[in-house]
Amino acid sequence: MRRKTVKAVKLTGQHAAYALQMLIEDGKIASRDVLQALKRREKTVRELRARLIALGEDVSKAAVRAANAANGSPRVQRARRQITKAQRMARQAQGRYMAAVRKLSKDARKRIKAVRIKQGVEAAIREARRLAG
Repeated sequence: MRRKTVKAVKLTGQHAAYALQMLIEDGKIASRDVLQALKRREKTVRELRARLIALGEDVSKAAVRAANAANGSPRVQRARRQITKAQRMARQAQGRYMAAVRKLSKDARKRIKAVRIKQGVEAAIREARRLAG
């Protein structure tokens, strides 16, 4: 039978150091293994920093972004470009058209689509409302 995976325990730095010291004293972990693990970690950090520099990215900026992502700080939001009056009117007309056509059968929708192509959106909305109700 397969053993369940143990989830990581959340420890403070002080508690982790104490637990590590206890394991070393009990002979469960050799101190040289701990030292080797710390050296591997330092080497990995140096390699990652070198890669970031090679990519042309400022390490301090990347570290700030990583810290912001880790602590959940909000991203800077850019201002939305304001739409023109014509765009707003077209979107509103599209919404009215969709609302009017939604209630119709497929055959009626085909007729309304033809009206829209020939006479425009407002005429199609009027015709769809007439057919619906």
